[in-house]
Amino acid sequence: MTTTPRPALRRSAAGLGVLALGLGTALVTVAPAQAAEARDVVADSGDVSWGYKESFRRYVGNQTAALGTPEPMGERITLVAPGQFDESATPASSTNTSTPNETLPWLLPVTGGSFTSADEFTVESEGGAAFHFPTHYFDVTIANVDVEVSEGAATLVADVSAEVTGSFGEWEAGTYGGTDIEFATATGVDATVDGDTLSVSLSGLTTTEAGAEALPLYGAGDPLDALSLTAELDTAPVEWSPALQVSQAESLDPDATTTITVDGSGFDPAANVNSAGRPPVAANQPSGVYVVFGKFAEGWQPSAGAERETRTVLSQKWALPEPSYTQVKNDYPNVADQLVLMDADGTFTAELEAGLSEDGSGSYGIYTYAAGGAAANAAQELGVPVTFAAPGADGEGDVGVGVEVPETEDPVDPGAFSWTINGTGAVSLGTAVETEAAFTAAGALHQVTVEDTRPGGSWAITGSTTDFVGGASSFAGSALGWTPAVTSGDAQAGAPVAAGSGAGLSETATLASGTGETDAETVAVDADLELSIPLDTPAGDYSGVLTLTAVG
Repeated sequence: MTTTPRPALRRSAAGLGVLALGLGTALVTVAPAQAAEARDVVADSGDVSWGYKESFRRYVGNQTAALGTPEPMGERITLVAPGQFDESATPASSTNTSTPNETLPWLLPVTGGSFTSADEFTVESEGGAAFHFPTHYFDVTIANVDVEVSEGAATLVADVSAEVTGSFGEWEAGTYGGTDIEFATATGVDATVDGDTLSVSLSGLTTTEAGAEALPLYGAGDPLDALSLTAELDTAPVEWSPALQVSQAESLDPDATTTITVDGSGFDPAANVNSAGRPPVAANQPSGVYVVFGKFAEGWQPSAGAERETRTVLSQKWALPEPSYTQVKNDYPNVADQLVLMDADGTFTAELEAGLSEDGSGSYGIYTYAAGGAAANAAQELGVPVTFAAPGADGEGDVGVGVEVPETEDPVDPGAFSWTINGTGAVSLGTAVETEAAFTAAGALHQVTVEDTRPGGSWAITGSTTDFVGGASSFAGSALGWTPAVTSGDAQAGAPVAAGSGAGLSETATLASGTGETDAETVAVDADLELSIPLDTPAGDYSGVLTLTAVG
């Protein structure tokens, strides 16, 4: 901002002050159930490490000749391609001399899956192992083990087959198994993501009812070996959340032009493609956004079909990403001074000249919307209200009126009333916190001071707020409430107004009131501000205007 700082706003007698509740940081940072986006698990980027059940591997690997000729070592447990033995692990039997030891757990290559969060993901694998024990009448295969985690609970899904050629113990001759059997569940799930690497450990694995039916070696609830896996996730998708921050949005000097610095962030540089082929941007290249100070009517958004006449542009810059920025700058040097570069991360900085104008109608503000040749983009249609201090009383065309009042021996001092909104800039309520009932945020109103020395005079300060707007989204001013307090002087604080209950501060409420004859003692009025925002409010930066009115 290039204007010279001014003292705090003051008014004599009845007056009006406007205080914008702008937000320097995101007011609502995460919308419930909308923040996560699935990422793919990269194929051939890791392995599932498992071995079904150590005691079973030992049992099959240590076959004896008690009931007949056992399978040769190395042919008792064989792999289902592309599975491999995990030679870094400990074998179930040290007496099995096969190379590699066939009682080792297995490494099953990851073939894909999806990841939303540590509580919601699927990792698929391929390969497995076959257990051959002809003297005990069975041939069993476990393969293609997938790990499915939903709401933090893990299930192992596998293809299982068992050929039983004779009754043995509780086994009865027959064919068992199936594909995609929900074979086991885990009581412990430890899933972490470091960069793009997913690491998972499952403990407390037990056979399910379906698993026991598909492979009747062990009953439901029987413990199985722990499982671990690693895999790579594809690059996290960029979540574009357009937002604006302005250097000054309230109490601008009505008698001067103010340079406002606008910082944009979260704008998708690849959006707003010039599919119409309209110059100056080359056809099928991104055309960025217009960054405007102007007077816009309610319902100005192009995405809602608003006509150009609803938008009176008073100062404009054009935020363009590469390569469009360089192309337009080189091909159309006459518009080069209007261009600002939108970086690859969706940020830009623009300076706009803001001043009062008789042109157009609507509300002053800083606005962005898709630039020429591109289709309307509601996500990038943002608006930040801009307000001006009340203009001064002097100026050309004043007509002087004079009268002489004779002196008296004891002139009466009529006294005076004045009030001040202390502090400058918007009130930041920071980042809202999600609770079970709402997003909540809190802050403090700039302190208001009042002086009233008029005999028999009285005064009151009231306030009301607009809706809060963030791009194409908004929430009602009733979300804002306050708790006034007179912290010094002789006055009466207004009643508290609950946030998010009833009308809130969308209807006029009293901040404080008092009478004159206080011997010029200053009355200081403060207020705690609180927001209670609906949980379905989309993420973004929101701002509104709280108007304080003094009557005295």
